[in-house]
Amino acid sequence: MDLDGKKILVTGAAGFIGSNLVSKLLTYDCKIIGLDNFSTGRREYIENFLKNQRFNLIEGDIRNFNLLQKKFTNIDIIFHEAALSSVIRSLEDPLSSHEVNVTGTLNLLLIAKELNVERFVFASSSSVYGETKTLPKQEDMPLSPFSPYGVSKLAAEKYVYSFYKIYGVNTVSLRYFNVYGPNQVASPYSGVISIFISRILQNQSPIIFGDGTQTRDFTFVKDVVEANLLAATKDTAIGRVFNIATGKRISIIELAQLILKLCNKSRIKIQFQPPRAGDILHSLADITLAKKFLNYFPQFDLQQGLKETIDWFQSKRTG
Repeated sequence: MDLDGKKILVTGAAGFIGSNLVSKLLTYDCKIIGLDNFSTGRREYIENFLKNQRFNLIEGDIRNFNLLQKKFTNIDIIFHEAALSSVIRSLEDPLSSHEVNVTGTLNLLLIAKELNVERFVFASSSSVYGETKTLPKQEDMPLSPFSPYGVSKLAAEKYVYSFYKIYGVNTVSLRYFNVYGPNQVASPYSGVISIFISRILQNQSPIIFGDGTQTRDFTFVKDVVEANLLAATKDTAIGRVFNIATGKRISIIELAQLILKLCNKSRIKIQFQPPRAGDILHSLADITLAKKFLNYFPQFDLQQGLKETIDWFQSKRTG
């Protein structure tokens, strides 16, 4: 399937991944509708898009089914990126995580079914695996999420698969592993890389929760965007779930040291605090299925991605 000539809905269009996705989609000859309620999305990320006649912004909430039904017609592809995507936030407010991540997804699936969309691409999460002793994590292994966020993503993923099996909606679920990159703001709810970079550039110590030996498989946002495009266009993707990652991991202490070096701030000392509830110890993806069925091959190693992310943070500071 070709993206040119399609009418595409991107939920969470003003968010971190959504805005990067819209930016890439605008290089194709397609019409894009961006939906965002701006609870976490930022208007500055879509300001340039608004100047493009092929982009239309709708301010609204995926929990409002009547709004979705009223606003959307003749949609060909849905990229569902909108979510409350923080484990910590879900511990503080599990009800909101459920309403946005589960009910919101179900609302969009009903719209997808009603409009007979050609493809529904869902942003799932590695959080659905929970703490598993077996690494790397494979799509067919038992799932045991323990944070409300992970549970909400798994419930939504099950709804996505249900709509494929029962109603014939062409769905694909992508389990993102620790995405980072430009447009990821530093906040208590964001990824560790953006928090580390923000603090280090302000000459503050990066803070590690735990002893720093925990490991993660970090994925650059441009690789995630490419995975979404492949999921939307490859027929071999339909009905499947894929890990989207690099298949490589690094410890959090090594990550902090690398960012300090890339920022030329190696003299800054790392601080340690007690482990946080809900955090897993180790994460590493097996991306064999994504390679086989999506032809997904990550193009950015961690150092490349970090350099581009640091450059973005520095440009925001000088700007």
